[in-house]
Amino acid sequence: MASNGVKCHGKAVDLLKNAFSVAVRSVTPSTLLRNKVRLIDGHLAVAGRNFPLSKPCYIVGFGKAVLGMAQELESVLGDRLERALITVPKGIFLNYPEIRGNLLKTICIEGAKDNIPDEDAVRGAIQIRDLVDGLEENDILIVLISGGGSALLPLPKPPITLPEKQDIIRSLSRKGADIQELNTVRKQLSVLKGGGLAEIAYPCTVVSLILSDVVGDPLDIIASGPTTLYSDDPSRAIRILNKYDLYKSLPISIKSVLESSPATSHTNQNITDNGQYKHVHNIIIGTNKIATEAAKNYANENNFQCAIISHQVQQDVEELSKFYAKLAKSLIEGSVDDVKALLGTVPFKLEKTGVDDLVHFDFSKKMMLIFAGEPTVVVKGKGIGGRNQQLALGFSLELNQFHCRKNIWFLSGGTDGIDGPTDAAGAIGFAGLAQQSLEHGIDAEQYLVNNDSYRFFSQYAEGLYLLKTGHTGTNVMDVHLLLIDPEN
Repeated sequence: MASNGVKCHGKAVDLLKNAFSVAVRSVTPSTLLRNKVRLIDGHLAVAGRNFPLSKPCYIVGFGKAVLGMAQELESVLGDRLERALITVPKGIFLNYPEIRGNLLKTICIEGAKDNIPDEDAVRGAIQIRDLVDGLEENDILIVLISGGGSALLPLPKPPITLPEKQDIIRSLSRKGADIQELNTVRKQLSVLKGGGLAEIAYPCTVVSLILSDVVGDPLDIIASGPTTLYSDDPSRAIRILNKYDLYKSLPISIKSVLESSPATSHTNQNITDNGQYKHVHNIIIGTNKIATEAAKNYANENNFQCAIISHQVQQDVEELSKFYAKLAKSLIEGSVDDVKALLGTVPFKLEKTGVDDLVHFDFSKKMMLIFAGEPTVVVKGKGIGGRNQQLALGFSLELNQFHCRKNIWFLSGGTDGIDGPTDAAGAIGFAGLAQQSLEHGIDAEQYLVNNDSYRFFSQYAEGLYLLKTGHTGTNVMDVHLLLIDPEN
């Protein structure tokens, strides 16, 4: 029982938080690289591919997970590593102070506070460019890429300034643009994205180790595709900006770049073959499928029926909260037909095996459903929060419309540990939350409308239902856990 008398849901909350923690640990850089990368007889062995190391290699990296990736690679490579340079989120060493002392050959540049590109990140991008530009044909460059990489590699094409680029990306985000749309625009405005890094690195061999934070794992979108051949229609970025009614108000500098040329010049036509760079090997070492499988195993170990329903959740959180609430209602009512009909309406891809498992569940027994992906949120208010906290609060309010009062809990959390400009990874919503909070003088609806979910969860039950992990050092998007326990 919380000190203010708010009713707690101890076992369910602990189980959800533990399942989320297990999911995150399964995709930590050390775990992934230990399983994927070896040094064998002078060759770098990566996921079944071998690269001879005739001389010490180089590492560059950018993203929320590359700190741990660099540490693990230093251990693997030893004296076969010449130099490493990575850009990481500002403040990450508060969570991992021991890593700084363990890195012997890696220079770390912190930047992009709250995932917003800044001058420190630009400085890091320039140093990465300069290092890569000096490499030769018999060199090997290992590129570490993870979520958050776009913000940490922000070298605008002249004459665009960083503030101009920041403004347009921020405006797109607030209007609900998804990650594919955001990164399409970023590629057009950046020197190193959209294959720019790969082109500068030519003719050296490039081995990219990628931790995917994008639905469907598209190489050209993850961190805006710095080592992937640019293949977008050059006018696509303009269409996206027009879609959100932003193009007309753009500064002349951005318009001139968008209207003049593709993202990369491909001045040397010999570096590509069949839509790929000849000198680049892009290898995905981790995805959200690893995380969801770990969460499922944990649920099974705790005697829950469990099914993974989707890895590709992409929808506005307002609509998504309604879907999850309707699904929970159908499950608690034991209506298989309603569940099937509801799943047939979603705009994102479902996992057939998971859906087949679900419809054969005993709905009178406890169960956990797992979803993963990256929803969007349209910011209309002036509060503080993030899409995961907004989703958990919206879900709880939707359940209230159905007069559901118990036995349903929902966790929405970002695997990077950071949800919006807050210190929370997400939150847990549940049946009865809206009513209970109102009884304590907290109107959840007002907080939701103002996009103020962080303040709501901070005040309610002394923050018990906030999910706080700090920087996790990894990122495979968001995980959603829907827990139904009719027996509780």
